[in-house]
Amino acid sequence: MGATTDIDNLSNRKQANRADASSKSALSKDKSDALMKCLIKEDLDKDGLTLSTTRAVPEPELDEVKIRVLATAVCGTDKSIYTSAQSEGIRSEMKRYVQDGEKYKPIVVGHEFCGIVEAVGEGARGAARNAPAHMRIEVGDYVTAEMHLACGHCMLCRTGYEHICTSVRVKGVHLDGCFAEAVTVPYKNVILLGKGGDTSIIPPTIGALLDAFGNAVHTVSEADVRGKSVCILGAGPLGLMAAMLCKDFGAARIYITEAADVERRFAIAEDFGVHHCFDISKGSSALYQAVEKYETSSNGVDVVLEMSGSTMAYNDAFKIVRNGGKVILLGIAKKPLNDFDIAGGVIWKGVTVQGIFGRKMFDTWETMLRLLKADDSQIKEKLARVIAPKHYALENYKEAFELLVSGKEMKLVFSPQESQSK
Repeated sequence: MGATTDIDNLSNRKQANRADASSKSALSKDKSDALMKCLIKEDLDKDGLTLSTTRAVPEPELDEVKIRVLATAVCGTDKSIYTSAQSEGIRSEMKRYVQDGEKYKPIVVGHEFCGIVEAVGEGARGAARNAPAHMRIEVGDYVTAEMHLACGHCMLCRTGYEHICTSVRVKGVHLDGCFAEAVTVPYKNVILLGKGGDTSIIPPTIGALLDAFGNAVHTVSEADVRGKSVCILGAGPLGLMAAMLCKDFGAARIYITEAADVERRFAIAEDFGVHHCFDISKGSSALYQAVEKYETSSNGVDVVLEMSGSTMAYNDAFKIVRNGGKVILLGIAKKPLNDFDIAGGVIWKGVTVQGIFGRKMFDTWETMLRLLKADDSQIKEKLARVIAPKHYALENYKEAFELLVSGKEMKLVFSPQESQSK
C-alpha cells in the first residue's frame, strides 16, 4: 500500500465533513419531524381549546433554551382565553400583533410552568459560559421562565421597567406557550431552580406557580404593609397568596373579601393570618361597618389590594381606603368603570393609586426565590393549599377547565408528560 498523500488526507476530511453534515441534517430532520401534544386556541370567537398532536416539537433559536415541561399551571388569563367568546378584551389582546390583512394564527396557550432544559441555542451557550457557575443554565437543569418577553431596547426596558415594556409579547397569549410537552424561551428569561434537575427545594407543583406567586409578591412589595391595615379584595389564588405575604411582611390587621366558595377560601385565609373575612355576595355593608369599627383613628384602611377584577370591588376599594392611603390594582375589570367618582374616590382623599402588571424583571424573581429557599413561614406548604391536589393530563383539559370556570377549583396544574390525570 502506498504512502498517504496530503490529497488523500484532504479527501478523507471532506468525506468525513460530508458524513458529519449528513448526520446533523438527519438529526435536524428527526427533531423537526418530532411531534408533541399541546393545547391550542384555534378560534378566538369560540369558547374552548383544542388538543393537538400534530405540532412540531420546538427547537431553540440561537438565543433560546428548549425546556421539557414537567408541570404547568392554569391562571385567570388562561380561563379567559378558554371562554374567549365572552371576552372582547382577551380577543383584542391576543390579536394585538396581528397585522392588518392578516389572520390570527392559532397558538399554544399557557404561561406558568417549570421543566428541564433539553437544549441550549448556540448563541445562548456563550452566555451560559460567561455566567457564574451557580447561575449557569445548562442541559439537565431544572428551571422556570419569565414569559413576558420585553423588547430590551426602549426607554422603559433600559431604565428598569421591562415588565411594562410597550412592545411586550407574552408566551401563551401572543406567542406559543407552555401547555405542551416542550417550550422554547429566550435564555435571558430562564430562571434556574435546581442544578442538574434537582427539584428537592422547589418541587414542580410549586415551580409551576411562580409566575402567579410573583404577581402577589410584586403587589405586596409595592404596598409596604408593615404595621399597616390592609384589605384584600378577592380570595382567589392571588388574593390568598397576598394574604399570606401580608402576614409574613408584618401587616397589623388584614381584611379579605370574597363572593364565591367562601367557606373553603376563608378557612385558608384565616390559617394564613387574616383577621376579618367578609362574604360580599349580597353586598359590602358588613365590610364598611367593620372598617369603621376597627380603623377609628384613620376612618379607613391604610392599603387596599384589589386582586379580583370585580367592578364592585373597584368601587369598594376607594370607599374603604383612608385619606392619604394607597390602592394597588392587580385585578383586571371585565368592563369599564363608567360611573366611578374619581374626584371623590381619589383626588379629594389624596389617595395613591398604583397598577401592577406581571413581575419586575428580575427583582421580583430574586425576592421569590429567597423566600422559597428560606421558607421560614412554610410558604411552600401554604402555596400548595391553593392548588387542586389532582394533576391533570393535557388530554383531560376539558374536565380541568370546567372545574375552574364553575368555581369548584381555584388553581389547577397540568402534567404534560403524563397521559392520565393523577
